[in-house]
Amino acid sequence: MNREDIRPLFAVVGVLFLGACEKSDPSVRSVPTTPGAAMRVLAFGDSLTAGKDLVDPDRDGYPAVLERLLKEKGYSVAVTNAGHSGDTTFDGLARLDFSLAEKPHVVIVGLGSNDTFQGKRLSDIEKNLDEIVRRCQDAGAVVVLCGMKTFPNFGLFYSADYGKMFKRVADRRGALLVPFLLEGVAGNPALNLPDGIHPNEQGYDRVARTLLPSVEKALKKARR
Repeated sequence: MNREDIRPLFAVVGVLFLGACEKSDPSVRSVPTTPGAAMRVLAFGDSLTAGKDLVDPDRDGYPAVLERLLKEKGYSVAVTNAGHSGDTTFDGLARLDFSLAEKPHVVIVGLGSNDTFQGKRLSDIEKNLDEIVRRCQDAGAVVVLCGMKTFPNFGLFYSADYGKMFKRVADRRGALLVPFLLEGVAGNPALNLPDGIHPNEQGYDRVARTLLPSVEKALKKARR
């Protein structure tokens, strides 16, 4: 296997090292919006949501870009960035109620990568994701669940079942599924920061556009 063959693999395994990122303080940053926006979208996740190491994550992280794209399409919407660097599904579950206090109409759930870095059992990750989705729905929100991929360093069965886990949760709970949050971004040096793990400004624009169709569906569903 030559260098060109293994470069994408290193980029994907880099996602596992999200767990190495220092955690931020448990504060929630709201993307600047027009006061009184009718629909509230909560972007709930780890450093991929927080926009770690961007110069201005409140402008260039995917929640901010997504809000701009939605407004360009005529939606009256406010997107809140509730990303915490280093969070696992366990951490997310522990702080979920705080974020749900904003009573979002739509919740984008982007968690699970850091669990694999820590070698968490798939059954526990799936249980946590299922509970997060359930509680968001019980709070009245439509959920968009973001799938992730992992490198097979824990074995092919682990990585294969990890990829299927997100679909199982989405199917079980009736959530909208984005199969891979970093579609077209992972493994592309032009769309990532020098660490090869986190998207740069152009990468987050791609992430936001990947999410856009599912979030639009969620907003329309939430209006019913």
